[in-house]
Amino acid sequence: MADRIAVMYAGRIVEEGSARELIRTPRHPYTIALLTSRAHGGMTRGTRLPTIGGAPPDLAALPPGCAFAERCALARPECLAVQPPPVAIGPGHQARCLRTEATAALLATPALP
Repeated sequence: MADRIAVMYAGRIVEEGSARELIRTPRHPYTIALLTSRAHGGMTRGTRLPTIGGAPPDLAALPPGCAFAERCALARPECLAVQPPPVAIGPGHQARCLRTEATAALLATPALP
């Protein structure tokens, strides 16, 4: 049990906030991908879990921008060049992503259980 969660990717915190906020309204593409790739009670037997394509970066040679950009469907060229600063989503909830508005749109779709 935890009150707060910090989601890390490639040794960096990409999103942090209360457990409730991160589970209900994740705003970093990696957090969303983690949540959609988990098994949950509503799955039909024989259904494949969604996966996160690609491979994690080499930790000894991290890219200059967002480390998740190469695997992110929402990435734009600036994501590869700029290390995202923390973006305040709400009180005590922040994500390091240049595309937090786009991730909010993802949450409006029924794909995220």
